[in-house]
Amino acid sequence: LANNHALDYGPDGVLRTVEILEAAGLATAGTGRGPGAAYAGTRLRVDGWPVAVLSFTRVPCDRPEPGETFIPEIAWACPDYVDATVQAIAGAAARSDLVVVMAHWGVERQACPEPHQKELARAWVDAGADLVVGSHPHVLQGVERIGDAWVLYSTGNFAFPSAREESSYSAAFRFEVAEAGTSLNAIPVRIVDGRPEVAEDSGPGILEDLTERSFGVAFDDQGRAVETDRPGSC
Repeated sequence: LANNHALDYGPDGVLRTVEILEAAGLATAGTGRGPGAAYAGTRLRVDGWPVAVLSFTRVPCDRPEPGETFIPEIAWACPDYVDATVQAIAGAAARSDLVVVMAHWGVERQACPEPHQKELARAWVDAGADLVVGSHPHVLQGVERIGDAWVLYSTGNFAFPSAREESSYSAAFRFEVAEAGTSLNAIPVRIVDGRPEVAEDSGPGILEDLTERSFGVAFDDQGRAVETDRPGSC
């Protein structure tokens, strides 16, 4: 829930959103009653594995909208709050087999990640993150393998009514987690009338774009992520 639209209905709306979701039996991450709850994320148990999911936003930091402040009910990843994110990840890693960080960051419609995305990703992996999954740019950005961790700098759009042209080319990502390590597959999709459909004709092009934008990672014709020496455009 940590993103640049969390405050669209003010601080009361942030907390009411959490209340409604919890009443529906849905776990939340990224917002809460105070920074302790916002940064703590949520804990799940999947097939016996303790999994932590955390959510941070780096938007807006440099140019907040009028009336927006860094309220304590949101887990920020702005420069003054990076230490809080690192501490939250380290704490989660000490109690979980898998730590997933949802990151709202980057620049809209930009295919390459910003330096702050790369810096935060490395700091979070060093702290114990196993998967870093980015959003906000509305287009696909590349993938990087840092140690045993995967970083998706932007997953693009999925269910999004205004997706057009490049922002309508996207992917669904599947991780398979085992004791031996984690593998990644990308399933190309097109956003048609706001809804994702498996891409047929454009699928190979989407995978080629992902490869071109990635760092030491390529996607084969089945969508499997493999290591490569090929330099990307970013």
